[in-house]
Amino acid sequence: MARKKRKKAKKKLWSKKSDYLCTDGTVVSMDSTWEVACAKKLDDLGIKWYRDPSMKIEYRTQKLRLRKYIPDFYLPDHDIYIEVKGYWTDAAKWKMKDVMQRNPGKILILDSLQMIDDITLPISPTTGSIS
Repeated sequence: MARKKRKKAKKKLWSKKSDYLCTDGTVVSMDSTWEVACAKKLDDLGIKWYRDPSMKIEYRTQKLRLRKYIPDFYLPDHDIYIEVKGYWTDAAKWKMKDVMQRNPGKILILDSLQMIDDITLPISPTTGSIS
């Protein structure tokens, strides 16, 4: 007799989903309050940004499986992706290192509210390492 596969239990999210009212009146669903803070800061600076679940960047897992990463924000006028990261797992560190290697100079990682608050023009990706 075949065993039934158990559905994986959904992991508890570390962050709080929120909606953000953009300056043009549209509402965008955000995965965390930090992403909302980033959207507000970008709007305050007059920086055009997009958040689109169909926007995907390829990366490889530690087991070399090809996966797709959905960046938090894309800044079309700067051709830069922003990742807002409040909690680092080992898998997330691996993923972002691979994404950054595959897309040099195109990824800006903001892993604190202070980094979000410190965004200034001109925007450029950090060259710091993920520890």
